[in-house]
This record gives sequence, structure tokens and C-alpha cells, in this order.
Amino acid sequence: MKYLLKYYKSIIFFYAIKYGIKKVEMIKLNLCGGSLRIPSYFNVDLSMRADLTLDLEKRLLPFPSNSMDTVVCISSINYFTRERGQEIIADVYRILRPGGIARFGVQDLYKISQKYINRDQAFFSQKLSNGKDRFAGETMADKINSWFYGYKALGKGGKYFYDFETLALLFKKAGFSKIEQKKYGGSRITEVKDIDNREDQMFFLEAIK
Repeated sequence: MKYLLKYYKSIIFFYAIKYGIKKVEMIKLNLCGGSLRIPSYFNVDLSMRADLTLDLEKRLLPFPSNSMDTVVCISSINYFTRERGQEIIADVYRILRPGGIARFGVQDLYKISQKYINRDQAFFSQKLSNGKDRFAGETMADKINSWFYGYKALGKGGKYFYDFETLALLFKKAGFSKIEQKKYGGSRITEVKDIDNREDQMFFLEAIK
């Protein structure tokens, strides 16, 4: 029953934005958020628990052009190749309304590489709440490789890791007019406190169509 209700919710949402119904509350998308639920956002993810279950490796977003105010994607674009990442970002540009905002949070290749070069034992020796190592492995090389490739989500692992310059280039090629690096919690999006996470290893890019 819950999957049937989810299906109807997706269909209603799609047609509401397609035909411009004014009282649609959710004109904001949370892409590949996993268990992250953002109030008032429509969740698109590979998980069956999402509002719309979608594998972005196989299909792009089934929403009309110029239909969304906000799209956020946190800790997810690195699960796709650089080429597919470009296609997804171009599709985000397509569905955003003029003036719409995209915010992507990504594990920072530069920041993590600096921690590796500086042999930051405190960072790489962190423990999770269950007592397990946050970064698996016996050596520093093991641990940085764990960061790159070890965080599997529904069977998918990391494929490409970005610094700000490289991700910003993909947004520029997609057509975004203003692209900025934002601090953790710093945003034009009012609900950013419900969006950002992992300040110690992420950078945040915000772009306006």
C-alpha cells in the first residue's frame, strides 16, 4: 500500500508542476539524498523509500523544463562518472526556473588530499558512533582509498571525486550564470541547516540559473 501511495504522490506532483497548478508545495528537489529527508522537498533516489525511485545512471529527471525553484544534491554526484555527472547537472539546469538555485555538497578532493599529505592521524582515525573506524584500513593509503571507494550505497561506490574548480566547470558548461563556493551553512536557501553535513570533508557549490 505504501508503494502505491508513493506512486500516486509522484504522479500528482509531476502533473501539478507540468500544468502549473499554483498550490503545489514541493517545487524543490532533493537528489540522491538516501535517508536524508528535507521538509517540503520531493526526494528522488535509488532507494524505494524515496518519493520517486529513480536510477540516475539510466534515466534523467522526468520533470518539465523550468519547473523547479531549488535542487539540492549532497554527497552524491561522486557516485557517477564525470561524464554522467555533466549530464545530470545539465538536466538540473533544464528543470530549474530562471533564477532557480542548485546546491551541491561534495567530498572535497583537495581537502582530503591535504589531510593525507599532512598525515592527519586524528582525521583518519575517527570512529563512528558504533565504534567502527570511519575510514577502514591499516595504513593511511588504505584509509584514503576507503574514503574514495569504500562508501557503498545500494551497491554503488564512488566513481569520480571533485575539487571546486572541476565541479564549477561542469556547472559553467551546463549554462549556469552564477557559480559560487559557499561555506557550510551559508546559503541563499533558508532551510540549509537541514541540508548540509560533514563540514570537515565537504565543499558546497551554489549556482543560479
